[in-house]
Amino acid sequence: MMNRIQVPIFELENTRVDIGGRSILKIGKFQFHRGTIYGIVGSVGAGKTTLLSLLAGRMVPTEGSVLYEKEPFEKSWLGKLKVPTDIYMLDNEGAAAQGSVTSFFKQSVPQRLEYIQSQYYSKPAYAQDWEMAVNKLSRGQVYRMNMIAAIESDPKVLIADDYGLHFDKSISRDFNRRINHSAKSRGTTAILSSTSMFDLKSVAAVVITLDNGHISQVRSLKK
Repeated sequence: MMNRIQVPIFELENTRVDIGGRSILKIGKFQFHRGTIYGIVGSVGAGKTTLLSLLAGRMVPTEGSVLYEKEPFEKSWLGKLKVPTDIYMLDNEGAAAQGSVTSFFKQSVPQRLEYIQSQYYSKPAYAQDWEMAVNKLSRGQVYRMNMIAAIESDPKVLIADDYGLHFDKSISRDFNRRINHSAKSRGTTAILSSTSMFDLKSVAAVVITLDNGHISQVRSLKK
């Protein structure tokens, strides 16, 4: 019997996305495996966000297929993709500006509320954020809040665009450690994108380089 970690969680085959009559992503065949941390690196416009959107079920390819656990994403009767609840994508758009940080976590991960406060918001540098209105936070504070919710919701797949963009070294180390722990102990698959290899090399096991919508290189960073 095949080891569960060897069964791909995502499979792309002859996958193409066209926008405005131009192909912005074209991948012949690629598989993402369970419990692995992937880094997607490339310049602005290389196709990183498009690839993440496909994997998160936010976008339908123009051609080809995207399979999640051997099946295409389901569609509603209106034809919209039904994203599985165990896929969590966060991006740099931030949370809806409603209520406080506390209320955000009460709604998104209520069962982890006390743990989140003690683990992430007890230090003086972050304690004041706990009762702040979300619409008063900086983009960095919002991204950190969303990353906390992503990790603590215990998703099967965690997808993060612009990973590390708003982090200092201390925050990066903390999230790198937590993502590694989730991958090893829970089997979480993490797919993180950045324009900089620097933001990914300390956390990713596999780095995929995108160049003009094509995969130009795949590197293993396992020691």
